[in-house]
Amino acid sequence: MKKIVLFAAASVVLLLQASCNSCNGNNENAMVMEIETDSIYMPNDSTIVDVQTFVFEGLSPMDNNAPAEVILAFRTVSLNNDGTYTITTDYIDEGIATQTDNGEAIILAGAGNDSTVTIIELVSANNMPAVNFRMNSDSSLVRVNKNGTPVSNDPSHKLSIKK
Repeated sequence: MKKIVLFAAASVVLLLQASCNSCNGNNENAMVMEIETDSIYMPNDSTIVDVQTFVFEGLSPMDNNAPAEVILAFRTVSLNNDGTYTITTDYIDEGIATQTDNGEAIILAGAGNDSTVTIIELVSANNMPAVNFRMNSDSSLVRVNKNGTPVSNDPSHKLSIKK
């Protein structure tokens, strides 16, 4: 009886190995490679995260504090993590054509003496000056200087989250 069980187990192992080898070109390391590949791409792997895009739109003073219609797309894991950005600026009164820029968005916690303030610093990949926005409690953004002080006191100068 023990011989039959051992023979059956050995047969199953050989059949599995033969079927695996026929699928992978008879490579002896194919079974090991397949196991390693599967372990890297496990669906429950905590290192795999979804990148999200947050879109903000509205009015904001931009270059030389000229008012502009702005669309800012911020790509990151969450609003509290660094990411990348694309910004489209359409100046209202300056007669300047629409400008587009992109680069790295860096999250800075705290501005001045207030540790609760969150600043998003847009660092251009195209050597444009850095631009800072403060996140408000309603998830809108207001353009600020390096000290975290709003560039404009106009309440309509803010970017509201759209997506």
